[in-house]
Amino acid sequence: MTFPHPHAQPHPPPHPQQYPHPSAPPPPQQYGYAPGCEVCGAQPATAVTVRAHQGMIIIMRTVTRRGVFCRTCGLAVYRQMTSDTLLTGWWGLFSFFVTPFVVLGNAFGARAALHRLPEPYGAVRPRLHPGRRVLRRAPAMLILTPIALVALAIPTLLVVGLLSGGGEGSVALSAGDCVRNEVDWPEQQLRKVDCGSPLAEYRVLDEASCGPRDYLLRAEYTIGAPGRPGSCVTPL
Repeated sequence: MTFPHPHAQPHPPPHPQQYPHPSAPPPPQQYGYAPGCEVCGAQPATAVTVRAHQGMIIIMRTVTRRGVFCRTCGLAVYRQMTSDTLLTGWWGLFSFFVTPFVVLGNAFGARAALHRLPEPYGAVRPRLHPGRRVLRRAPAMLILTPIALVALAIPTLLVVGLLSGGGEGSVALSAGDCVRNEVDWPEQQLRKVDCGSPLAEYRVLDEASCGPRDYLLRAEYTIGAPGRPGSCVTPL
């Protein structure tokens, strides 16, 4: 018969197997991101860098915010700093060229990284409110809308110029052509028409000089120097 040693320590009872409670939140998944948002503590979160630029005529200032944010808090920081840049970033010679790079850097850097995150969970502190999207805020509308209008107006004016440049009234007239003036003299907006048309009002003269009832053509309608054939029109 074996007796226990008087100084021997009793073996502890076996540790029961732990099972998660059915209502417990799921363990954090391995997304490869930082452990939690520095603002609200939610997961998952990622480290991003957001910048804001301010132009002050001659000098300028760039504010950098580096931190670990969840999707909600990170978008709030990105939208606020980018909106501030759109409002105050243009007022300087060098700032005018720096501001687009700051805005695009935020969009393709921090914003893209935050949008890759799933919806956060497990917040232990209040979250930041993202608010409206950058393009729906007043600074973007005040700054980007005129730029967009100018960008659209330039090709539109080019197309209109090409179309009007190829029209009948913009080409040089020859002696014997019939025209119609779309405005009142002495203004001239001539359009070449068929001489048998009821719209024909004037005929281009082939004389070397203009009569008292004739009208001298502007330079864009003449052939060669003034006084040569085609420099006047006479009423039909």
